[in-house]
Amino acid sequence: MVTACDWFVFDNVEGYDATITGTFKDATGNPVLFGVPDNYGFTIYEENFTPSKGKFVSSAQTWYAKTNGTYTNKMVFAGDYKIDTKTNNFYPITESFTIAKGDNTHDFMVTPYARIKNVQISYDAATKELVAKCTVEHGDVTKTNGIQVFFMIAQDRFVAKNNNNAKDATASSPFIEGGDVELRIKTTGGNNSEFKYTQPHYVRIAAQAAHCAIVPAYDEETVDWAAWGAMGYAGYPNVPDEVKVIVHHDAAYTNDGSVNPNQAYNYSSVYRVSEDFSTITEVTDWD
Repeated sequence: MVTACDWFVFDNVEGYDATITGTFKDATGNPVLFGVPDNYGFTIYEENFTPSKGKFVSSAQTWYAKTNGTYTNKMVFAGDYKIDTKTNNFYPITESFTIAKGDNTHDFMVTPYARIKNVQISYDAATKELVAKCTVEHGDVTKTNGIQVFFMIAQDRFVAKNNNNAKDATASSPFIEGGDVELRIKTTGGNNSEFKYTQPHYVRIAAQAAHCAIVPAYDEETVDWAAWGAMGYAGYPNVPDEVKVIVHHDAAYTNDGSVNPNQAYNYSSVYRVSEDFSTITEVTDWD
């Protein structure tokens, strides 16, 4: 009776027999960088998963990318797979690929919502500010027309949207059409959470591309009332020398949510700033 017990049935399911690594690449050939620790997982479907009641079941898995745009999975089964992304910082893709037994390499070609180029990070000793300069452009100019840019800072190398201590108004831009941008972070004053202690700092630039509608904007301006005399307004009683009027213009951009609905950010490389702000170097170790 004991020998017939199910306890003695051997597990004959084979273990993982493959590994895979690769990079998310832009059409320019450059990697698309991610904002870890923001949730940069992507969905992979194993097309030939164990049959269930005689039918194959497509099994969804979440794999994770590193900050530098690479991914590695050392515990996979050989077989047919599909990537189907909808929430990342590039336009959604669907692609089938095959993993063979052993080591595999597979890159995914994607189009980011925004590109960040010509990055320059420096320290302005006169104003005691960190300065970021760059050029931003749309990944697909037919789909987005506005880009908001951010200069981010954190106490570790995983600086990103959800790990950012920059408090200055000068550390972000409104939605712009694109082009050259300069942003600044004060190393004194309101950024006490970041600069309270003497330590290295980590910075990077982020950009959020969107389809924007141009909406009416209003500014209050002071007008010299006397100067309006030639227009027939002179002579009114009890009118001050200066008045404030509301001026309307079409300038403000509003994200309509039709493109990049998850408001994902694209990122530059991460840079390490030394304790005394004298040395700024790119972080390259993401293993």
